[in-house]
Amino acid sequence: MRTFAAIISVAAVAASAQQPASTNQLMHVVDQTVAAELLRGAVANQTINVLAQSPDLQRNYVIGVIEQELVQEAARRGLQERLDVQRALMQARYQILIQALQQDVMRKVPQPTDAEIQAAYRKEKDRWVMPEAYRLVIFAAENTNTNAVAALRAAAGTGTPDADRLTAAGARPLLPPAAGEVWITERDIVPEVWKALAALKDGESRVFGVQESVWLVHRVAYRKSGPMTFEQARDAVRAELYQARQRQEWEAFVDARRRALGL
Repeated sequence: MRTFAAIISVAAVAASAQQPASTNQLMHVVDQTVAAELLRGAVANQTINVLAQSPDLQRNYVIGVIEQELVQEAARRGLQERLDVQRALMQARYQILIQALQQDVMRKVPQPTDAEIQAAYRKEKDRWVMPEAYRLVIFAAENTNTNAVAALRAAAGTGTPDADRLTAAGARPLLPPAAGEVWITERDIVPEVWKALAALKDGESRVFGVQESVWLVHRVAYRKSGPMTFEQARDAVRAELYQARQRQEWEAFVDARRRALGL
């Protein structure tokens, strides 16, 4: 009866256009179960719209549904009762818990100070080198998507790719124009594309076959390799120092536990 009264109260509040209820007033009359269902429905509707507009999310959704069905089928067959499966599940649980513990221990490590970062940079200044890199715009499509592949091939040349036209044709942006000042180094891209970039001029595009897909790669700018200034190296030096401290903290924690066990 209380739930029904709460629903009536919410309806009455919503219908009162002249005197809308404040947040504090609603907190006294909103039925939590009803509100949760309304929010769940709203989120579900938004999720469906996002899925309908994104081929990548659709593929991930299908993979997730299939994986869930396969896990349920394994459970229906009683495979979780097998000793080898139980051992594997236990080992996976151990690894997850140890990883969580490691993260909990390491997160308490303080960040290095700016003075420490500068000292580390000066100590090994020659180590900090800006790698050779390119700014790129990349669109891709599966080989089976004939419309998108045709659009990618038609966009190759010296013109700037029309992002809207390529997207409308079914191509997906791997590095869209909005990526801005992102520099792509050799380790960031497949070898066959990297090797060919030197032959392209700034403003030129070329099509590549990459595994089961076609890429349109547009070269925007080129940066030579050279020494980093402190400002350029600051974040990398900080990250290296911080990670080294985290490793030391974890190793000290494990060593202390080993000694406490008399091992």
